[in-house]
Amino acid sequence: MYLALVVCVVMLLLTLMASADGSRQLFLPIVRESGPAMEEVRGLWITRFDWTNYSSADPAKIDEIVDQSAAARFNVLFFQVRGVADAYYTPGLEPWARRLSGALGQDPGWDPLARLVQRAHQRGIQVHAYLNVYPVWQGCEAPPDGTQPRHLYYQLQEAHGETDGKHNGLQWDSDENVICNVYQRASPASIDFDTHFLAVATDLMQRYDIDGLHLDHIRYAGRNSSCDPVSEGRFEGECFLADGYEDWQRQQVNGTVRKLYEEVLSLKPGLWLTATAWPVYRDIWGWGASSGFDSYYQDPKAWMAGEYIDGVTPMIYRDRPDCAEPYFWTMDRWRTSMKDYLSGSNGRHIIGGIGTSFCTGNDFAEIEARINEARSLGTAGHAIFSYKSLLEKGYFDDLAQGPHRIRAIVPDVPWHP
Repeated sequence: MYLALVVCVVMLLLTLMASADGSRQLFLPIVRESGPAMEEVRGLWITRFDWTNYSSADPAKIDEIVDQSAAARFNVLFFQVRGVADAYYTPGLEPWARRLSGALGQDPGWDPLARLVQRAHQRGIQVHAYLNVYPVWQGCEAPPDGTQPRHLYYQLQEAHGETDGKHNGLQWDSDENVICNVYQRASPASIDFDTHFLAVATDLMQRYDIDGLHLDHIRYAGRNSSCDPVSEGRFEGECFLADGYEDWQRQQVNGTVRKLYEEVLSLKPGLWLTATAWPVYRDIWGWGASSGFDSYYQDPKAWMAGEYIDGVTPMIYRDRPDCAEPYFWTMDRWRTSMKDYLSGSNGRHIIGGIGTSFCTGNDFAEIEARINEARSLGTAGHAIFSYKSLLEKGYFDDLAQGPHRIRAIVPDVPWHP
């Protein structure tokens, strides 16, 4: 009787733990299966849209994310900390994100990244800081000025100037207009941008106990970009008219990735560098698909061949959310694209990207099939996009009882010094 009472008290103390800010939180221990753990990345993308609205964010959402992820036995969270040259963590070199408070540069009174790192590490989950690389602002308007620190948009404007009222340091299309249909993006040819971005990554690594850096939008805006004056000036020729311009653009992106790997990762042993990749590297099958290499001047196979990336995650998601047209990303095409990335991996980790919605009527069956296929192909694991959709569909329990039933540990990166 006495022993049973002691056990109950101990379990209660383990369940109710005080958080860093003095509040009480429910600590849900992970139920571990007997036997050896698997070795695979079980990644979950957490975008800024998954846990914020336009003008506020609730710290309780961070706790929810960790609890749900731990219960479903994810072991890596790709947590977005930079959307449009802004910060979802205490600045730093870039202003507080507008979505946290409603105003760019306004302190929301808490630090989302610090909270997530603390709680995730308590549960044995890695946190990889997920950064949009080239996007500078969303839409065609300029961001608000006067923030501290000053927004990158204005720093690049001062560095590169304007031509006919157009920002020279942003990506232009072949008609010499600043591209802004989704984002305004920094020119990958800008040395000032590289210097700033590497400083942001270094600052993150030095101030937070993160386990990796994860790059997104590490590509040009499209096939007809970029004809900005910075690019043409460094290339010493007009865009797309001289031979080799496309290859030169790929080299600009490659250079950003290489600098991160060689200059930032070396400062913290064991820190991962991973990146998302366009789902089709090159359309050698005649699918009629845009490709990372030809359409966006992104060459992740060069990063792996050059040994300056630890992992690549192809974003192989569905292409039409309303299913109004024949579904493009069938299982066969998913498998084919994954095999192609694996063929150029040079021993680096390939982590299969999986969406949460399909046009077959059984979304979870499709997710599980792709997880099993990733294992069959010998990938380093899988990553699911994204948290909010997975939560809305209620698939965390399905993962825990199905393909994530056995716990998994994150693979090593043995090539690191």
